Amino acid sequence: MILQSGQNLVVNGMHINLTLHYPSAPDFKSELDTAVFLLNAAGKVRGDADFIFFNQTATANRSVVLQHSPQSSSISLDLSKIEADVSKIAITLVIDGPDAVSGLSHLQLNMPNVAEYRVETQGRAEKALILAEIYRHAGNWKLRALGQGFNGGLEPLALNYGVDIAQPVAPVASTPLSTVSLEKKLQDKAPRLVSLAKKATVSLTKFNLQSVKAKVAFVLDASGSMKGQFSKGNVQAVLDRIAVLAVQFDDDGSMDVWGFAEKHAKYPDVTLDNLDGYIQAIQNTTRRSTWENLPGLGGTNNEPPVMEELIETFKHSELPVYVVFITDGGISKTRQIKEAIRRSANYPIFWKFVGLGGMNYGVLENLDTFTDRRVDNTHFFAIDNFATLQEDRLYDLLLEEFKDWYEAAKADRIIF
Repeated sequence: MILQSGQNLVVNGMHINLTLHYPSAPDFKSELDTAVFLLNAAGKVRGDADFIFFNQTATANRSVVLQHSPQSSSISLDLSKIEADVSKIAITLVIDGPDAVSGLSHLQLNMPNVAEYRVETQGRAEKALILAEIYRHAGNWKLRALGQGFNGGLEPLALNYGVDIAQPVAPVASTPLSTVSLEKKLQDKAPRLVSLAKKATVSLTKFNLQSVKAKVAFVLDASGSMKGQFSKGNVQAVLDRIAVLAVQFDDDGSMDVWGFAEKHAKYPDVTLDNLDGYIQAIQNTTRRSTWENLPGLGGTNNEPPVMEELIETFKHSELPVYVVFITDGGISKTRQIKEAIRRSANYPIFWKFVGLGGMNYGVLENLDTFTDRRVDNTHFFAIDNFATLQEDRLYDLLLEEFKDWYEAAKADRIIF
C-alpha cells in the first residue's frame, strides 16, 4: 500500500518494524539522524526518557529500539509495552549541518509487507521532518503519514514536543561551528574520538553552546596521590574528552596545558596532532622521582601559583576562557584559592573544577556559597569512578553553569 501525506491505516499486531531510507545527493555535507518521541495526550514528552535518538537508542523496557546505518535507520516497536499515558509516537528525521531536505535523493518510510510512504523532497528548505505518527484510536493503534517540516533542525522540533532545552546563549562569533565540522576534524586526525562527538554535541545543544567560541585550558593535579589516576589511563581519558570540546570551541582546536604539584609547569599545547599519548609524553620528558607523576613538580598540592599564572596568561583574552581543573583533593590553601578565584572573576575566565577519584575537596565543594566576587565564575563536580560514568552525563557536567557565567559576564561587560 502506498500512503499519501495525511493518510492513515490501522496497525495490526503489537510488533512493528519501520525502516527509513534517505540517500543523499553527492554534494550533501550534513549528518542525518532519526529521532522518536513518545508523547502524552497533550502532545508532549513526559521526560527525557521519551526522547529516543542517537545518544539514547532505546526506551528502558525496549518498547522502542532505534538502529542507525549509513543513509538509513530502523525502528522496532513493541506496542504492548507502551505505557498507557503515551498517546502518540512521532517518527522524525533531522538534518544536522548546512543542507536541507532538498539535498536528499529520496526519502521513504516503509512498514515491510504493509505500506510505504514516499516523502517529496524537491525544493524543500526544512531541516527536520515529522514523517509519521503512530497513535491510539478506538482501542487500536493507527499510523498516519505526515511529512510535516520544521526549520532549524533538532532544537525547534524537540521544543515542539516539550523536551527541556536551555535558553539560547548569544553567539560570540557570527559564524557558528557546525557538528559536521567537529566530526570531520576528529575523523581526519583523531578517529578514535568520533564516537564522542555526537555525545558532546547533545550537551552543547542542550546548553545552547554550539556557536560559542572560547579558549580552552587544562590544569592537571600531578601530586603523588594522583598516581593511580595516571596509571589507569584516566588522566589521558579525561584529556581526550576535553579535547573534543576544544575542537568545538576553538577554531584551531588547541588547548593550553599546565601541570602542578608542589611546583607547576606549562606544557606544549594539546592539538589533535599530539593528543595520542600526550600524558605519557610529558611524563617522560626527563627522569622523575618515584613519587612524582610529572618530572620536577614534586609530590604535594599547591594550587594557587598555577592558578595565578593562568590568570596572568588569560586576563586580557579577547575570547572567553574555559578552564578544566583536575584534582583528586587534599585542598588546604582555602584563602589563596579564594583570592585567585575572586581576582579571576574580573576577567573572562571560567573555572570548571573536576574532582577525580579523590576526597577532601575543601573550598571547591562550597563555591556556591562564595559570593565575594564580581560574578560566579566556577563550578565543581566530583567523579568517584571514571570508568562507570556515562559519556553523556560527563559532558552535561562539564558544560553545566558555563552558560550562566557567560551571560553574567556579558551583562557585566567582562566579555563582549
